[in-house]
Amino acid sequence: MLNSPLIQRLSLLICLGLGVNSASYAENKDIHLQTLPVVYQQIAKEVVVDGVIEAVNEATIAAQTSGQVQEVYFDVDDFVKKDMIIAKLKSIEQKASVAQGEAGLREAQANLRVAQDTYNRTKKIFEKQAISASEMEKASAELDAAKARVATAQAGNKRTSQQEEYTTIRAPYSGIVKERHIQPGEIANVGQAIMTGFSLDELRVIATISQSQAADIRHSQTATIIIHSLPNKPRLTVNKVTVVPYADAQSHTFRVRLPLAEAVDGMYPGMLVKVAFNIGTEQRLMIPISAVAYRGEIRAVYVVDEKGQVFMRQIRLGKESLNMIEVLAGLEIGEQIATNSVDAAIKLKSQRAVSATTPAHP
Repeated sequence: MLNSPLIQRLSLLICLGLGVNSASYAENKDIHLQTLPVVYQQIAKEVVVDGVIEAVNEATIAAQTSGQVQEVYFDVDDFVKKDMIIAKLKSIEQKASVAQGEAGLREAQANLRVAQDTYNRTKKIFEKQAISASEMEKASAELDAAKARVATAQAGNKRTSQQEEYTTIRAPYSGIVKERHIQPGEIANVGQAIMTGFSLDELRVIATISQSQAADIRHSQTATIIIHSLPNKPRLTVNKVTVVPYADAQSHTFRVRLPLAEAVDGMYPGMLVKVAFNIGTEQRLMIPISAVAYRGEIRAVYVVDEKGQVFMRQIRLGKESLNMIEVLAGLEIGEQIATNSVDAAIKLKSQRAVSATTPAHP
């Protein structure tokens, strides 16, 4: 345990900080630095834009019949399962219409039976040539009219029954109540909003791109959703990118839809995300993230020369890609840098301590 590399490095830093025989300690406990040359690397070329999460299924449920609101069973932020009753209207008029329709249907069916019997008797007499053809035609017409009245009554019954069912308002799918538009006691008219809700089962991201980017993004069909507001900043891969086939007449931009195959806890409609569209590859000066030293607002790396001497160099960083980060300024192609900034810092401190204790030659 005492010989572990971490204990050795901490001991070295303590000795260097206190000045306790640091030069000899550094010489005996010298750290071997792993280095790599600075080179250009092929990375994904991305177009990053803002996006907004929205629910695929979001709807405002409206009244399909009129009546006084008897009960509203859910409120904002409540979870509702599919087909659960969310509101109920008084159905006195609708029930009366159903009863009236059923009575009319029974009357029409009774008249049909009479017309059928009359037709059967008339047909037998007509076959004996005891009555004229006009009387036979009249009996047939009365039978057809009776059948039509039954069909009309049945259709009316379906309509009135449906109107009664409309007084019980149900959720079309499982979801969360976003807005409640009516209260018990109010009169709901046909088409009046009752409740707005959305489902978290299917989400998508809506983004806006410029017309110069549309062709490349439509051809690529791959993107990454980055959710900075959630812990660990999850990244979701999207393999279907839909660019709408028309541009906004005012801004000359295109809307893009990106369906999310999976949901992440904490994702809700209206949240802002970043959308990174992969449109190819490009060459960038990349170094390992572990090679970067952070000193307040300063970002630096440790450059190692041909003699093995370590120098701290301030750099300007760009975007990250996996475990690598882009260098915009401060390094040249072919320079060697330490891959581990902690080891390099210890090495540099040891190097300075040795220089301080070595007498200058005349």
